[in-house]
Amino acid sequence: MRRAVVLLALALAACKTKQTQLSSNLAAENKVTVRPVTLYYQGLDMLLGIEQRNVALPENPAAAMPVVVRELVKPPASPARARSFPADTVVRAAYLLPDGTAFVDLGGATLTQGWGTGSHEELMAVYAVVQTVTANFPEARRVRILINGEPAETLAGHINISRSLAPAPSLVAR
Repeated sequence: MRRAVVLLALALAACKTKQTQLSSNLAAENKVTVRPVTLYYQGLDMLLGIEQRNVALPENPAAAMPVVVRELVKPPASPARARSFPADTVVRAAYLLPDGTAFVDLGGATLTQGWGTGSHEELMAVYAVVQTVTANFPEARRVRILINGEPAETLAGHINISRSLAPAPSLVAR
């Protein structure tokens, strides 16, 4: 018992001496810079339209992807565009696999309990995610949407999201 206490004390002392000072400027430490991103929202023409925003993004794409998707779930700046998701939608995670499949994990009460929206609005929401991720991250060739960390059949009962989806340029206004 005494030996275990001594070993624990030595381990704690070693941990204390190895602590590194955290940077006072985490943005600089993470190489965060303001860069343009392309977001897709439904327009009056019932197609996805582009909205450009300048967003503070980490240099690392793995850290930048959730930031871009969080920006997408915010309301559009233009009144001529519709919000893609319910106001209580949260981005739980977003990441990219080496095979080019991006995963976007969404949550929030409305998506969890059943989003009562129409088929066209659901189609626009799904492809707003797909178009936004693939436009901003060229390594992403397709997108899989999860709800609360789990595979889902649909967001609102109409559009199949049980597999990864490729971009659909035909849904984007020219």
